[in-house]
Amino acid sequence: MTSKWLKRLAVAMALCMTVGLTACNKEGDDSSSETSSGTSDAIEQPRKVGYIFHGSVDNGSFSAGMNEQRVKASNRSSMETCYIDNVSIADFESAVKQLVSVGCTEIVAGSAIYANTLSSLSNKYMNINFISYGTLNGSANVSAYSELMYQGAYAAGMIAAFNSNARKIGFVGDMDMEYTIPSVNAAALGMQAVFSSATMYAATATQNGEIEKAIDALIDSGCDVIICYTASAHSEDYCQKKGVKFIGTHDYKGRESDYSKMLMYYCARRDSYFLAQFKQMQLDTWLPNAYIGDVGNGIIHISEAFPDAAKSDTQKLISALVPKLTSGDVYVFAGELKDNTGTIKYMHTDMMSDSEIAEMDWFVEGVESAGDFREMLTDLPPNNFEVKS
Repeated sequence: MTSKWLKRLAVAMALCMTVGLTACNKEGDDSSSETSSGTSDAIEQPRKVGYIFHGSVDNGSFSAGMNEQRVKASNRSSMETCYIDNVSIADFESAVKQLVSVGCTEIVAGSAIYANTLSSLSNKYMNINFISYGTLNGSANVSAYSELMYQGAYAAGMIAAFNSNARKIGFVGDMDMEYTIPSVNAAALGMQAVFSSATMYAATATQNGEIEKAIDALIDSGCDVIICYTASAHSEDYCQKKGVKFIGTHDYKGRESDYSKMLMYYCARRDSYFLAQFKQMQLDTWLPNAYIGDVGNGIIHISEAFPDAAKSDTQKLISALVPKLTSGDVYVFAGELKDNTGTIKYMHTDMMSDSEIAEMDWFVEGVESAGDFREMLTDLPPNNFEVKS
């Protein structure tokens, strides 16, 4: 394990000496610019921020986690916020109108699936400032915000392989999430750094019933560790119920004892980003920009190993890897990459750009499809647009 892992780290370190992990702003840059311009003494302006969520905030989903971070940031800044949940893509503009009608001057599009709609819609509401989650492209009144969840997936792939006896790893992914295919591929590369001959089986699902079928199929394929990457936390709960070891992608801080089969988890803790945005809004210094949350700036969090399920040296592996991800010594998509047909997609001297990673629609070598279990590809039903705080 050690020699293969170190080989990949050595390649990544050599490449990263001349190329940084991202070219986007860091939170520290925001605070320094405010201080240098003297805006710390500015009078706070009345603002109201509205959030639009694709899912429900009551079911432990991605939207629920995003809403919890809204509340944390709001409480720390005294910013007035509200939200509408269960909003379909088709109803996004209606939700924007409703939030504007109740006095919102800033709106957060809280799902990656809204990115294209907001891009074409924002110029109709030039008096509103938007934060668009899950995109690299902003505009005159839209800040682009994205997260490199695949960094956590790379760590998850290593930990999954290290704890697998079958050398068959399952990945259940929700295609409505950001960076789903890159996360599968990153997990596979992490897995191969431990065992080059290991196989990753990828299944797609969204609704809870679909997730159960996908996990059952992964178990039937011989997978003894499953990486969960779904908006619904039901994937983690179902793995626990089935008695299969798994890695979660929701924030389980304080709930570790509830999951005896969890090896570790990785998640996004983006409330600090929202807090920084709120402060700029209140001081009337907010400007649209591009921000990428990653391990280095603390948005992507990788937990410690759960000793009940993980092998004894798992934490040593996490402790060695996380600082390298934090410093940028490991760039996940660097070096030669082949797809799962054996075709070379990138040469050994290549480093994929952020946009190339975001647009990946192919699996790397070592990944096999376990099926698409999405039964209903329709959008959510019409919403009555109840604004909640």
